[in-house]
Amino acid sequence: MRVSTQFPIAFHALVMIANFKDIRVTSDIVARSAGCNAVTIRNIFSKLKKAGLLSVKAGTGGTALGKPVEDITLWDIYAAVESDDADEIFKIHSNTSGTCPIGSKVRGLLSPHLDNAVAAMKAELSKVTLSQLTDELNRS
Repeated sequence: MRVSTQFPIAFHALVMIANFKDIRVTSDIVARSAGCNAVTIRNIFSKLKKAGLLSVKAGTGGTALGKPVEDITLWDIYAAVESDDADEIFKIHSNTSGTCPIGSKVRGLLSPHLDNAVAAMKAELSKVTLSQLTDELNRS
């Protein structure tokens, strides 16, 4: 399974916004902290905004959480920026042979197990809130 860097970057951005309440957190500030391009951050901000996790102020810039930190889970963040579809997370080659006794059944054999893996990931990430991780960060 391969997850892009969007998930940890989105988490990074939301933790910054949650912690720096007195600072206007912009895509440029997050980009410098995360070590990536501001355009990448703006694209992630767009996805987080669409998911209701982020509020972006037009004009002067700046951001705020779209809901309370205790109501944002790691799964919410993941699902906002990544696919939660098992077929997207676990790529199965699309040109397997339909006539081969193995190739014709690989997808059907794997799919229920991959769906279970995604469900387990969702269950685990849903247990952890942004509030918990912000508290952990501030204690370290």
